[in-house]
Amino acid sequence: MVYGAFALVMVAFVLQSRRYDPGLVRKDYYNLDLNYQEHMEKKQNTANLAVGLKVQFDAVRRVIRLQFPETTGAPSGSIKCFRPVNVHDDINLDVRTGPDGTMEIPAGRMSNGLWRLEVDWQAGGTKYFNEATLTLTNA
Repeated sequence: MVYGAFALVMVAFVLQSRRYDPGLVRKDYYNLDLNYQEHMEKKQNTANLAVGLKVQFDAVRRVIRLQFPETTGAPSGSIKCFRPVNVHDDINLDVRTGPDGTMEIPAGRMSNGLWRLEVDWQAGGTKYFNEATLTLTNA
C-alpha cells in the first residue's frame, strides 16, 4: 500500500507540474542566440553616442518619458515594457516621438514595482538598443 500511495503522489505531482506556466520573459531564445552579434553591434552603437537615450518616470503624472538623442534624427522601432514578476503585464509599443524627439508612455494602468524597458530603435540608418530599469510608484 505504501508503494501504491507513493506512485499516486508522484503521478499527482507530475500532472500538477505540467499545468504550471513558468512565464518566461522571452520564448524566442534560439532566435536571440542567432542574432547575438547584431544585438551587440546595436549596443555598441548606443555606447558610441555622445548623448544617449534618457528614460525617466514622472510619478505625479504617471508617465514614462523617453528623450531620444537629437543628433541621430527621427527614430523608429519598438519598445518592450515588462515586469520580471508576471509575463501577462508585458506591453509592446512602437516608437512614436514628437517634434522634440520625446515620447511619453502612459503608466496609469501599469502596476507599481520593477519594470524593464527594452528600446530597439534606429535612426539615420544606424540601429541602437537600450535597456532601462524603472521602479513605478505612486506620487
